[in-house]
Amino acid sequence: MTNDDTTTGRTHGEATGRETTDRAATRRDVLKAGGTATAAVAGLSGSATASEGGSDLSSWFEGVSNYDGVADKTGESEVTIEVGAQGNNGAFAFGPAAVRVDPGTKVVWKWTGKGGSHNVVSESGDFESEMVSDEGHTFSQTFEEKGVHKYACSPHKAMGMKGAVVVGDTEVGSSGYDLGASEYAIGGSILLGLLSPIAFAWVLFKRDPDGPSR
Repeated sequence: MTNDDTTTGRTHGEATGRETTDRAATRRDVLKAGGTATAAVAGLSGSATASEGGSDLSSWFEGVSNYDGVADKTGESEVTIEVGAQGNNGAFAFGPAAVRVDPGTKVVWKWTGKGGSHNVVSESGDFESEMVSDEGHTFSQTFEEKGVHKYACSPHKAMGMKGAVVVGDTEVGSSGYDLGASEYAIGGSILLGLLSPIAFAWVLFKRDPDGPSR
């Protein structure tokens, strides 16, 4: 009798232990899936930020005293921007700091002769002018494709001498990045694929939290 009771107790204990292990494993699987998806989403977010090239205009123009939004210059075939305009505690600004133009527009930077020597250097490396202090000097660039093109004056960038040319109907908003329908569709599909296994595992866990019945 004693041996039977011992055997029964051992069997019950082993079963209980297996059930506890099953429950713990199920919880671990759910948490693991959630952690994997979270890491993947974070990775995608990081990739998106990198692909945007830091094109957030609000952060780009942070501390730039003469930036008051994007000036609408659409409909003009040629747009002039002053180099050495008043701003940032001196003649250390582009005026206007940000413009929106149509694709194919020629942008001309014209030096005021104030604030010392300036240049116009694209953040992406697409264009770069000479370092000049002469009044009336000009440098031009024609923008054919839509997008956000940021630039600065190398010696005075830290002082806030920055600019941007927004080409076409690019939505700058808070991110400064144009997200088209295809990008939204791809992002939605990836997110759905990541979340589906988690939802499925959670449903199974809720339906049978104690593991397989015996």
